[in-house]
Amino acid sequence: MLSQQELVEQERVKALRALGVLDTPQEDRFDRFTRIAAAAFGAPIALVSLVDADRQWFKSRTGFQTCETPRSMSFCSHAVALDDLLVVPDTHLDERFADNPLVAGEPFIRFYAGQPVHSVDGQPLGTLCIIDRAPRQFGDADKRMLRDLAQMVQDELNRSVVVAARDAAQLALRELNVQLERRVEDRTRELHAKNRQLEQEAQQRTAVQQALVQKQALLDAVLESVDVGVVACAADGALTLFNRAARDLHGLDVAGLQPSEWAAHYHLFEEDGITPLTEARIPLARALRGESVEDAPMVIARELDDDSLRTSRVLASGRALKGANGEPLGAVVAMKDVTELAESRARVIESEERLRTIADNVPALIAYIDTNMRYAFANQRYQEWFGVKSADMLGKTVPEAMGEAFYAPRQAALERCLAGHAAALEIEEERRGRRRVISTTYLPHLRGGMVQGIYVLSTDATSAREYERQLHALAHSDHLTGLPNRRSFEERLVQAIARSRRSAMAMALVYLDVDHFKQINDSLGHAAGDTVLREFAKRLSSTVRATDTVARLAGDEFVIVLEQVGSARECARIADKLLDALRADFLVDGQPRQVTASIGIAWSAYPEQAALSHAADEALYEAKRAGRNTAAVLTAAGH
Repeated sequence: MLSQQELVEQERVKALRALGVLDTPQEDRFDRFTRIAAAAFGAPIALVSLVDADRQWFKSRTGFQTCETPRSMSFCSHAVALDDLLVVPDTHLDERFADNPLVAGEPFIRFYAGQPVHSVDGQPLGTLCIIDRAPRQFGDADKRMLRDLAQMVQDELNRSVVVAARDAAQLALRELNVQLERRVEDRTRELHAKNRQLEQEAQQRTAVQQALVQKQALLDAVLESVDVGVVACAADGALTLFNRAARDLHGLDVAGLQPSEWAAHYHLFEEDGITPLTEARIPLARALRGESVEDAPMVIARELDDDSLRTSRVLASGRALKGANGEPLGAVVAMKDVTELAESRARVIESEERLRTIADNVPALIAYIDTNMRYAFANQRYQEWFGVKSADMLGKTVPEAMGEAFYAPRQAALERCLAGHAAALEIEEERRGRRRVISTTYLPHLRGGMVQGIYVLSTDATSAREYERQLHALAHSDHLTGLPNRRSFEERLVQAIARSRRSAMAMALVYLDVDHFKQINDSLGHAAGDTVLREFAKRLSSTVRATDTVARLAGDEFVIVLEQVGSARECARIADKLLDALRADFLVDGQPRQVTASIGIAWSAYPEQAALSHAADEALYEAKRAGRNTAAVLTAAGH
């Protein structure tokens, strides 16, 4: 089974190779950074180095001919492991690099400074580094400049990944935009068509009325030319008129029938196409009784030559006819075949329902905001995430629908979008008892160069951020005590030594072992041993300063990094405080038990990691030889 450190390294190499940059030709977009770095720092060598599993490969190099070196010789692998700026003022004085072939031979490295560059998910991939053949100092301004240049290299490395993610999101939004625009256009055409139909019907009814007043011949000509079916009857209910369109609908002409016989003879049905119309429901009969009929729906079935039925959905409008003196003349109805319109409307509704279902079930917030900052569309995820129903949001401004606390951090992005520019932001919010990290993209809806509104797409980035946090915690914490682990300790020790050298303040390193811990495990069991270790860690942490680092290396081995310790005598006082903190009995399985420790402290005014660690280890064994439950202090060698 791979160790945690091996798993982390495996993921790092995987992220590097996923970029597809290794073993590609040199490119000017990277070479310009090494040229700038070499010129800015007056360094003969500048490199963009990518640390693979067994080698370091140079994507760009200035002043250095070799394109790759073994990882064992790599300075940059140390910066990658540290995941922080690594500065080596003089390689001859650094035990890690003094014997390195690149120091002893070409290019005779005496100075190195490397800043890690990362993948989009935070994996250290390599460095931007500068190299000199002479020792040199590297101040804060130099470090800032190197970090800035490395960030630019990092942006260039990840550009294809970021562009691909952005293009995917933009494509999805464009597709949604096309669908929404198509739906609006379809509905607009439908309304225009209905308006035209209604206008035609009104014109046709007016023409019929005018023709009745004028002469029957003109009326017949007009009725025969229109596409609306017209049927009329006399005051006694006798059918008098079926125009061409009515004959086409029914497949029959005028017959001498009473109103009670119309439905069966002419195959008239309710809107469901199944239930036969009763006499009271037939539009012409209703008009004959004096009722004004407007767009009454019904279905007409026509028998075809092959004995099959063709059904037509119609909207019938009719009225009673009266003479100049108000005497009843009969009634007339006009029937508009809306079979295709009904089918088209059903398709529009189905498409609209499909789009709404998709929008409501994608794991994201989707909304459309008009130029007045009012919601015109919002999916149901708003109710799930914020407790606000999408129907209640429509027509309201963002502050009205979601509240000022929601609107304030988004105001600038929304206003930028209304100015025609896409915007994105990430906000952490707590709503309905749940904390979420919400990543939002705002895209302007442009038509003819004018902003029509804003498309909003928000995704839940909580799991990704929590996963990053957990990975960091697993990589840097001891699972039993919660203290920093060996890896974290080594990083903090390097940082503490660097701070000590910068500030010219002495420091100390403390090694501690629990005395006879094996006996505790053997006699009381591992659970009791774990209890001792947790209490031991708690007492150490409460005894030293918050700025000091207490870590667990392994088993019963603990370590403390003490910064700004003025003298070895002060180390002795710290040791006494630690021993005092351990004197009170430990409560193990409900029973008091005395637990002691051996303590070794190394103090140095000019600390070096190897010398400090060696001196602390020697002091620890000196305390053990002295009978344990005591401390020893040694001064570490330094330059």
